Amino acid sequence: MALKPEDPYTGFRHSSVVDFINEKMARHVKGPEFYLENLSLSWEEIEDKIKAILEDSEVPSDAQEACTWSSLALAVRLAHLQGHLQGRKVQWLHDFIKLHKSATHALELDLKQLTEEQEVERKEAAFQLQLAHAKLAQAQKERELLRWKLVQVRFATLKRVVYRGFQHQLQAIQSHKENLPK
Repeated sequence: MALKPEDPYTGFRHSSVVDFINEKMARHVKGPEFYLENLSLSWEEIEDKIKAILEDSEVPSDAQEACTWSSLALAVRLAHLQGHLQGRKVQWLHDFIKLHKSATHALELDLKQLTEEQEVERKEAAFQLQLAHAKLAQAQKERELLRWKLVQVRFATLKRVVYRGFQHQLQAIQSHKENLPK
């Protein structure tokens, strides 16, 4: 018996189907041999082998038929395995998509938090800049006030020097007038 009913990878669900195919393969010794020898081959390789058997006129027709039933069983097995692998790939892709969505969501949250932090930092920097501008404007006003006071002090000092010089000249003129002969 080439096909085993307990083998989950045969692709057949019903034991009566497995028994029927085993019966057809067992009609010639080449049937079960063909099945067992070609379990690990691709469908293309199996099809090439069955084609060669069917085209060989020296192979008895019951052997050809048994090998054809074996190739049918192998095709169902391969289709079942491909379906199983496809299901696993789909599950893997589904899991990958979920992981990708989770990572995307986490990145979105991180980006939102960073954006909010940058906005707070930007507002703080803008406030500090405004504060610095206000302090600079205040310092410029104080500088202009001190310049004005300095100009006033210089003017007042110059005024006193000129006044004193004028007084000295008046006194010198008066003193000179007094010393003149009359």
